[in-house]
Amino acid sequence: MNEKERMLLAFGLLLLVLGGCIGGPTGGNITEGGSIPLNVSGNEVQLPVVTQPSQSEQCEPTYQFSELPANGILGRSVQFSVTARCASGKTIILNIDGTREIGGQVTTDDPVIFNFILSPAREGTKQLVVWSDNDVIYNRTWVVLPLGSTDTSGNKNDPVSVKEWIATRFDIDGTINVKSVGVYMRRLYSQTMESSMVVAEIRPDNNGRPGENQLAVSMIPITETTLTPNWIYFNFPQTVTLGPGSYWVVFRVTQETQDQIVSDVVNVHYTFGGDTTKPASSNIKKMNLQWDNSKRRFVETSWEPLAYDRTYAVVLSGIEH
Repeated sequence: MNEKERMLLAFGLLLLVLGGCIGGPTGGNITEGGSIPLNVSGNEVQLPVVTQPSQSEQCEPTYQFSELPANGILGRSVQFSVTARCASGKTIILNIDGTREIGGQVTTDDPVIFNFILSPAREGTKQLVVWSDNDVIYNRTWVVLPLGSTDTSGNKNDPVSVKEWIATRFDIDGTINVKSVGVYMRRLYSQTMESSMVVAEIRPDNNGRPGENQLAVSMIPITETTLTPNWIYFNFPQTVTLGPGSYWVVFRVTQETQDQIVSDVVNVHYTFGGDTTKPASSNIKKMNLQWDNSKRRFVETSWEPLAYDRTYAVVLSGIEH
């Protein structure tokens, strides 16, 4: 082989080597059709999986609470709402003065609303606490007032005596325990008759008027009232439990000697809007008894509306005073 042939052979070998390095497979991944990665053997390549954090890992539990009125009212139900977000698996619990109520368990991270009905059975300062599992998420004091009007402004009053009775109605949403009735009143005369008593009764509603049945009765000597207006409380011997419905508080005077036309008088305070032409509401009544000469005493007539609207300063209380 001459020199020229040797040079041609070397050049050919060089081309073979270069062709294998540039155009041959390298053992890496290739794709067919631009979609599924394949290796040189034609098998699908398993790509690494990129995991996204779950929603519970993305957010922390948050809670919102509805506004409560500044003061609660005995016998008046109030709805209190708790909205939970990102709280899946949590149990929402409400506790008011030791009474525990479970709202339920949260099953999603989406917003969930729990509605609690607050129906305080006694007035006073309450501690309202909401738990999420073992964490306190809401804590406040809440003052519950007695049911009725405590407005003692002005100087208007209605007489109560043996022959003049008055009644005011209370509408109750939940169940309450009544221990006393309070009334802002004064005695009219400094001298009193022997054994005169002021009586407060709780009666059921009977078609918009006080029923005849007495659910609770309390009486005090008229000498325990004062010549100036004061809050006078009538304590009942036993706690009276009143369920949802309407009830009347009746005030009257009794005296040991029934055969006398003259009677001791107490005045019960009331407020009104100043319009004496406004018809009285259906929650106040009066009864004017009539003298029966043959029986020598006053006898009951019927409950009638008053001449114009007014609000008596009378409250139902769950506390003995």
